[in-house]
Amino acid sequence: MPSVHETVRDLIASYPCSYANRTEALHQILVVLGSGYEWRDGTVNNRFPSDRTCLDHHKRFQYSLDDIADLRDCGIEVKEEFITGRCPAEELRARASELARTPGPLRHEAYQPGTGLLFLTVPADADPDWAQAAAEVAVTVGPSWIAQTQAHEEFEAELTPSQRQFVSQQRETAIQQFEETYGRSVLLGSDAR
Repeated sequence: MPSVHETVRDLIASYPCSYANRTEALHQILVVLGSGYEWRDGTVNNRFPSDRTCLDHHKRFQYSLDDIADLRDCGIEVKEEFITGRCPAEELRARASELARTPGPLRHEAYQPGTGLLFLTVPADADPDWAQAAAEVAVTVGPSWIAQTQAHEEFEAELTPSQRQFVSQQRETAIQQFEETYGRSVLLGSDAR
C-alpha cells in the first residue's frame, strides 16, 4: 500500500515543474478529477503507474537549431527549456523526498468544485495518514472555492445555460459535501486544522 509520502514524493520526482511542494502534489492527487488516482483498501493508488516524467514532455518540445535561429531572427526570446529539453525545475527532482514533506503555496487556482473528488470521498476505512492528507489539502481548497474568482466567472459566462446549471449544481453539492466533511470554518478559511 503506497504511503502519502511515497505517492507525493513520486509525483514531485516525476513532474517537479508542475508540483514543487506537498500542497501542489496533494491537490493533484486528491482534488483534480481524472488525475488517475483512486481510493483502494483505504489508501490512494495510482490507477495507471508509469515511468514517464516531465522530461518526456520537455524533450518533445525541444526546438531544432534551425527553429531557434528563426525565432531569434524574429526577435523572439527562446526559453532555455526549449533549447536544451531540460526541465526548468530539474533541481527539485533530487529534493522530492524533502519537498513531499514541505507544504507550500498552490501556484494556481484550486480545481473547480465537483462531486466525486477524492478529498471529499474519504472512505471510513481510510488510512489515517491519507485522511489527514485530505484534511490538509481541504484547508487550501475550501477558501479558494468560496472566493469566486473573475476567471471562474468568465469561464461560466462561456457556458450554455444547461452547462451552467450543471456546473452550479456540482459546485453546490461539492461545497455541501466539503462543509459536512471538514466544517464551515475550514471552508471559510478560519480554521487551519
